[in-house]
Amino acid sequence: MNRHSYRSGSPTAKITLLCVLAFAFVASSYAAGENSALTSDAPTPAAPLENPELLSFDEIVTLAGTAKPEGPLAARLDSLLNTAFVQSEKTTSDIHPHRPDVKGLGATLRVGLWNIERGLNFELIRAALADRDEFLRLAAAQPGLGLRQKELVESQLAALRDVDVLILNEADWGMKRTEYRDVTRELAAALHMNYAYGVEFVEVDPVFDLGTEQVHLSDAQEDQRLQEDLRVDKDRYHGLHGTAILSRYPIENARIFRLPDCYDWYANEYKAISKLELGRRWSAHKLFRERMERELRHGGRMALIADISVPGLPTGRATVVAAHLENKCPPACRRQQLQALLADVKDDRNPVLLAGDLNTTSSDNTPTSIRNEIMSRITDYKFWIGQAVSYFHPLGIFKYALLPIRYFHGYNDPSAFHLPILWDNRERPLFGTMEKFHFSDGHAFDFRGQRDRTAPPRSRTLADSNQRTWKGFSPTYAFNRDFGGLVGRFKLDWFFVKPFIDNPRRAGQSYRFAPSFPVTMRELNEAVADRVSDHAPMTVDLPLGEPAKPAAGHGQP
Repeated sequence: MNRHSYRSGSPTAKITLLCVLAFAFVASSYAAGENSALTSDAPTPAAPLENPELLSFDEIVTLAGTAKPEGPLAARLDSLLNTAFVQSEKTTSDIHPHRPDVKGLGATLRVGLWNIERGLNFELIRAALADRDEFLRLAAAQPGLGLRQKELVESQLAALRDVDVLILNEADWGMKRTEYRDVTRELAAALHMNYAYGVEFVEVDPVFDLGTEQVHLSDAQEDQRLQEDLRVDKDRYHGLHGTAILSRYPIENARIFRLPDCYDWYANEYKAISKLELGRRWSAHKLFRERMERELRHGGRMALIADISVPGLPTGRATVVAAHLENKCPPACRRQQLQALLADVKDDRNPVLLAGDLNTTSSDNTPTSIRNEIMSRITDYKFWIGQAVSYFHPLGIFKYALLPIRYFHGYNDPSAFHLPILWDNRERPLFGTMEKFHFSDGHAFDFRGQRDRTAPPRSRTLADSNQRTWKGFSPTYAFNRDFGGLVGRFKLDWFFVKPFIDNPRRAGQSYRFAPSFPVTMRELNEAVADRVSDHAPMTVDLPLGEPAKPAAGHGQP
């Protein structure tokens, strides 16, 4: 048969070509089916959404004057509040997971959690996470830092260095109080990490955020300082405040879940605003009270949810749920927020980490101090602190006019049992909800609290996911003056982990991805003057394989 028999126009050539194509199609379809069967537990990630557009300063000014924007502005605000900002590279030479090898656990996913108080002490936060030597240099200037505390700080810095997933609450973007930084992006760049960011609030106070309404003080010198404090860079102001997930693994399927409203941060705060008589002269003290009693915002509490691609896990992914529950509401409403969030993730078949500031205060408000409020809202700290001498915070600091035994029962342990009047703990039902919850695949959150997975050894509820002390949990939030720990310390920030177990407390189940060796880093947070943040950072280790039984005290690589 000569080569001309297969010229394109001949019947023989056409029949042969059709046979070859049919065979190739059948073979490729079979191979695709086999490959699909092998990877059925690792669904293809959804196509990433485009990052939402930022609002202009004029649009933010318009938002300040209305509870319900209309038209294109309403659509742009909705997009900003419901679409995550994502920067994630699937392959890059700059991003390498550390996967610390922990004795008794093997390769782990180390997770960090930190409410960074808006990023006010940005350089200290960045040094703690990314520059050990710089942080120790700054800490060395702190008087009274003993040898034991220095050793603990160095150990905690080493643990933070190996964090592969970092959850941040209260991260600013384009706020004057944090020098207009995009706090999340800058920390991610310093750590060589991917990130997702969800907007919780757009800050729109016309006097104290935007500077569009003028107020003056009677004293000319004080008024000059006030005007400088209130002056805003319109080109750099974005007014965003939110939650972030940073990861050395690729981030997929990032989304925002808006929690049920337990407090209307626009309508309620707008009602509380006094009728400022523009142009009139104010006393510094009265204006200070006005500033402390208002926080005008659009938005509300939310959770940022994302999958991270982790080789070695059965589904190839873990789901991270970064939550921030409401502080200005009764505990029962926080529980409702948590129930809605759990219903949203119920069908998730990945191992799950739910973490964040849950504001578990057992009160209707987060306890606070004058210093915290000033630092979180004001640029010229020294000027405003002088107005606080006779000021009592409007939210109210906890009143400890309780029987000592009632106070001691729930001290630093909002998971303690609840018995109205005698052993009142209104936060306990939230923990009951978490413990009873089962995902659609039958798995549950780990409440085992195994003693041999903590360092120093502790047992009881959640001890292996949240560090315990001799009484309750290690506090994550504290006043500067806590009178030796008698008052002013609270456990607000939490890790909850869904590993491969179907009973939240039964021993002998799998320990793969089960929480181990949690650390609350109070020593690191308090190693510098005035602290790094009003919340301490935390870490927990999640083994990627089935670990051997660890020896007590093994919590470091």
